[in-house]
Amino acid sequence: MKLFSTSCESVYVGWDQPLLNNTVDWLANRFSDGAALDLSGLLCVLPSSRAADRLGEQLKRHAAANGQSFRRPEMITIGQLAERLYEPTLPLALEFEQTLAWANVLRQLRSDELSPLIPVVPPPEPLSPWLELAGMLRRLHEELAASGLSFHDVHEAAESESEKRRWKLLDHVCKRYLLALDEAGVSDPHAQRRLALVDERCQTRKSVVLIGTSDLSDALISMLRNLDSEVFSIIAAPPSQADHFDEFGCVVTDRWIEHQLPLLDVHLVSAGDVADQAQAVSETLAEFADRYSADQVTVGVTDPTQVGPIEMHLRGCGVHTFRQVGWTVSQTSIGRLLSLTATHLQRRTWQSLAALVRHADVNRWITAELGEPNADRWLTQLDRLLGDHFPVRIDKPLPPKAVESAPLAIAMAKQIEKWLAPFAASSGGSASTGGIVSTGGGGERPIAQWSQWIGQWLRSLYGIDEPTDPESVDLDSANLEPTDFDAGPVGASETKADPIEAVTDQEPDTDGESDPAIDSGADRSRTSIALDAALKLIQRFVDLNDGLDLEMPGAAAIEMLAVRLGDVRIVGTAKPDDVEILGWLDLALDDSPAMTVVGLNHPFVPGATTADPFLPGSLRTKLRMMDNDRRYARDVYAMHLMLSTRQDIRFIVGKSGADGSPTPPSRLLAAAPAKDSARRVRMLLEKQRPSFPIHHQWDQPPATTGTPSEGSRLPIPEFDLSGSDDIVKTMSVTAFRDYLACPYRFYLRHVLRLKPLDDATTELAANQFGDLVHGALERFGESSDRDEESADRITKRLIEHLHEYTDEFYGSDASTAVAIQVAQAERRLQAVAVAQAERRAAGWTIHASEASVSEKDGSGIEVDGKWMGLRGRFDRIDHHAATDRWAILDYKTHGHKPEKKHLEKTASGLRWIDLQLPLYRMMIPFLGIEAPPREVALGYFNVSEKDDETRINLAEFPEPLMDQAEQIIHDCIRGIWAKEFAPTSGSVDFDDYSMILQTDVASRMMAAADAMDAAENPS
Repeated sequence: MKLFSTSCESVYVGWDQPLLNNTVDWLANRFSDGAALDLSGLLCVLPSSRAADRLGEQLKRHAAANGQSFRRPEMITIGQLAERLYEPTLPLALEFEQTLAWANVLRQLRSDELSPLIPVVPPPEPLSPWLELAGMLRRLHEELAASGLSFHDVHEAAESESEKRRWKLLDHVCKRYLLALDEAGVSDPHAQRRLALVDERCQTRKSVVLIGTSDLSDALISMLRNLDSEVFSIIAAPPSQADHFDEFGCVVTDRWIEHQLPLLDVHLVSAGDVADQAQAVSETLAEFADRYSADQVTVGVTDPTQVGPIEMHLRGCGVHTFRQVGWTVSQTSIGRLLSLTATHLQRRTWQSLAALVRHADVNRWITAELGEPNADRWLTQLDRLLGDHFPVRIDKPLPPKAVESAPLAIAMAKQIEKWLAPFAASSGGSASTGGIVSTGGGGERPIAQWSQWIGQWLRSLYGIDEPTDPESVDLDSANLEPTDFDAGPVGASETKADPIEAVTDQEPDTDGESDPAIDSGADRSRTSIALDAALKLIQRFVDLNDGLDLEMPGAAAIEMLAVRLGDVRIVGTAKPDDVEILGWLDLALDDSPAMTVVGLNHPFVPGATTADPFLPGSLRTKLRMMDNDRRYARDVYAMHLMLSTRQDIRFIVGKSGADGSPTPPSRLLAAAPAKDSARRVRMLLEKQRPSFPIHHQWDQPPATTGTPSEGSRLPIPEFDLSGSDDIVKTMSVTAFRDYLACPYRFYLRHVLRLKPLDDATTELAANQFGDLVHGALERFGESSDRDEESADRITKRLIEHLHEYTDEFYGSDASTAVAIQVAQAERRLQAVAVAQAERRAAGWTIHASEASVSEKDGSGIEVDGKWMGLRGRFDRIDHHAATDRWAILDYKTHGHKPEKKHLEKTASGLRWIDLQLPLYRMMIPFLGIEAPPREVALGYFNVSEKDDETRINLAEFPEPLMDQAEQIIHDCIRGIWAKEFAPTSGSVDFDDYSMILQTDVASRMMAAADAMDAAENPS
């Protein structure tokens, strides 16, 4: 039995320069023998892998500069230390195996037994809620163990009876969990650490050097005390601050709560939202540019959502960045692939399929499977299928019109279903339903078997022949420290037993060859790294302990893997001139001479622990666990190091986060005299920061003429109008309206045939709802039902025709929104039936429905000796036999009269904005109507949402106006023949081409507003 615990030699190296620099000096002085710097007998422990890498580089340079041979120390992170200090009596369970064991134990309990823990117990299937609850309890177990506590200890400290019942249940569940691991032949790492302490088996043959480890857990300190070997703690502080640290270099909370930072007003920069904070970063770097090179400046972030905007803004300024905080696999194409696949397997909808096949790698695969001639057609057909027919379930029959119009989309869907069949098929195999392969979903297999299949599936997609060899990868040296932005090392960072929790720096592809199976450019390297990480984790799941493995459906297995991979971070390799972007926990040990930190705000730093549903702040304090005060103390010390170890530093304090929520200044600003804190908060909230000029590559230098810069506007595409042939030889009635609205948009729609496709909507657009009503009315007008006189019978026939149209175009499985719109159409048609019965009683009959004329019928207009063909389709032509009168009516699903839709009031009078009815008059001679065109009535049959507006409204255009309309028609034709297709300067309602013309770009909107103001308020 040990009589005395190992003491730790505290080494105070000051904070006048970065800790890593001082550490190199101390190690060289302590362990150098002149000709050699042999540190191979040391186990150096640092807070992060980046700090370890930087220390290794500096030691190597120091030895080379002094002409010494060099042997590296072994360098690990805090999260890897515990398992280096003892040998477990049983193999340690992987983190996921621990989660499975928790889930198994929870599922075996009765609902009434679980009631103190959760009010509503989930059903036995699916497993996802149980795995989520198990993961939460595993993390709670880790956090307690990091403080040397157990569930029983919390039960003893709890005050209310309900809390005592909860913690008693958790203690019981934990014991059963440990027993389950033991029966499976593995063990819990925290139990093994406690056992190693009790048996005094903590040992290492090397001297342990703790470097900047200011926040070790109680459990880890106990293990260090149990060692027989030397332990050194290198502390970034002068000896005068010794009372601020314990012997292992951890902060003494009470002392740092009272500490005042060497903060100056100049260190603080006020900013607004996330975009403005990114702008402030660029301004700060521009300020530093005359004193530092890019690789001498570090950008720190406290919130991961800040990284993207900062990168984009700096890239626009020509500054290259390196994301040391990395990406989660969920942010890569591999993570998106797994997530989209899991979603589709679970939902099995056309929308989920459309999202999956838009993944770049799936898109390439399916295009290759369908063959080159179809490469540009299947996706367009899919969009039209979704935008025109609104199908929901992939395994439901499609309507006839959809089958007719989208054969390639259907073939694609069959191919995808076949591709995913191993993950969705039940033991009975697959069946064909409605033209699409139905793969069922009842088959369940162990996670290990699913993992093997998923690995083969990924390798096949990305063209990898051989499986990843787990022995070829040093998983135990992977980056395990928390790469989040504020989570404390106490607990989570020191208790990860699964070394694949994070994957670190990989060399990017350097062969220059383009791999068609992997993203190109920078994203190709990221995809490669993410794929490697995924395959390594999958291999771990393939080797899951048989006694802990669970059976689940394939869709759930892919979803589980996607979730597990979601938090794994991958990091590339920095280039020499990159500006590094680091998370908060890396900044204290950073050795760059200049730094700017974004987001000195609550709730990002310091993070709060009071919201924990199991361990609120008061209970944490009572148990002497990590609480708000301890986290505040840690971050005050970290900020002090940032301020004291470099000449130039800026802290950007924003006013709102990425989601728009307010973000008050950080509590760290309170580490100063009260007067200074109050002044700084007011300064940050009320004053604008001084402007520092930066040049952004998306901007042009200000124009010397005083006109607004156009540099941020993309040029509007120009048309190649060369050639002598007429661009348009025949026009439809609606084309004239489009040319009047905007000649440029007319060219896009009627010459280039560019029309928008929206596959995301779940309801009929206004024009599609109009087609629905038109379809019912057209079928009614073409059938013998058109002579019905009874409103009730007309109603019945109209609704029958409506459902015929619906079945043909939308089938029985359209979206719920479409079903509601069909019901709305039924209600409108009831009002139409009343109006039609009145029309029939007045002696009018439907002479023709959907009559059409075209240039083949000789329809056209002669202008200046040339001929322009005309095409038109007439919803309805009525005839009154007793008086031989004629009327041409157009169905409209609104209540507006023709005058309102055709004419617009202006300061100079009425202006034609639609020429539909005047054009109808000009086409009457081609309809076989012998009456003079001026005697034929023109108008609307309004089918409004309001019953009192559902009626026939005949147009009352004075003849001078009709003559004016004819002249405008001629002018439109002349403009088209003259190839006049300039965009209009005015706005266009329901603009389908705003992206091309950039009418929704802020600069254009502001310019239009300025022009309007200038017109209304001339100087």
